[in-house]
Amino acid sequence: MRKFLAIVMVVALVLSLGVAAWAGPKWTFKMGHANPPDTPYDKLAHWFADAVYERTNGQVKINIFPSNQLGDWTETFELIQRGVVEMGFQIANAQYDPKLNFAYYMPYVVSNLEEAKEAYAPGGWAYDIIKDLWSAHGIKALAVYPIGMAGVSLKEVPPSPGDPTVDKGMKVRVMPLKACSMTYEALGYIATPIPYAECYSAIQTGIVDGQMGGPPFQAWQFRDVNKVWIQYNDYFEQHWIVMNQDLWNSLPADIQKVIQETAAEASATRWKQVETEDEHYRNVLKNEFGWTIVMLTQDELNACADRVRKLVWPKMKEMLGTELYTKIRLATFKE
Repeated sequence: MRKFLAIVMVVALVLSLGVAAWAGPKWTFKMGHANPPDTPYDKLAHWFADAVYERTNGQVKINIFPSNQLGDWTETFELIQRGVVEMGFQIANAQYDPKLNFAYYMPYVVSNLEEAKEAYAPGGWAYDIIKDLWSAHGIKALAVYPIGMAGVSLKEVPPSPGDPTVDKGMKVRVMPLKACSMTYEALGYIATPIPYAECYSAIQTGIVDGQMGGPPFQAWQFRDVNKVWIQYNDYFEQHWIVMNQDLWNSLPADIQKVIQETAAEASATRWKQVETEDEHYRNVLKNEFGWTIVMLTQDELNACADRVRKLVWPKMKEMLGTELYTKIRLATFKE
């Protein structure tokens, strides 16, 4: 009898181990981003997914889709809103709400990395404002994912790049956001809204002379069709690690805690990378691809910022509304 019971217990143990071995994750999420595989962006996205999987003991599986496989940022914003895509390293899409311009592109809110940290890092004056803007559209903003200080890449150096009053006579692809068009027109360019997916071919075929919308890393992706980088610092590009709000609300508190803490850790890692990444890619473009790098003087940067604030910010006030605009103006003391 004892031998029979022992056999039963062994069989039960084997079966239980088999069930555990074959049990899949309790939650499986899709998470996309815009950058190519094996870039620092993609590697950190995979670290985030792997860390969440490990820290939840395999209960949460996040599948990463690089290179806009789930759609570009304008499309994935809506997909995350609806819960069709659960998570994202995402850009706020102001086409759904003009106030979301502040959550992504409002020119010259900050002028350098130090000011960007004061605004967008946890505890910064803009951090909670932006989280609330995401929340109003059914998206839980978990942590900011800093990208870098922006500028423009071109085929050749324009006339007086640091003087915004000089007509550059060059067409620049801008993001399909009104604020972007107004900013680059104020800087003396011919602003041409084009989706990012069509940007490379537009430069290649001569439809435009260059592109804006990100830091030197983005210019590196156009290394074969452009030859000049100008550091305008017109905005600090920041994406966010986000999740559908209803999905977030449905998760147990312990799972929420792991995802939130892991997102914050990824954000902190990224802030450290940003400190050196812009300079690294400027050097790569210059030394490996023969680009001309134009670093504007502080006086030139101030002139560009002053002109944009004078011409563009009053129109931004119409988009943002008086209450939000006043908060931004008081925080930056710039108008």
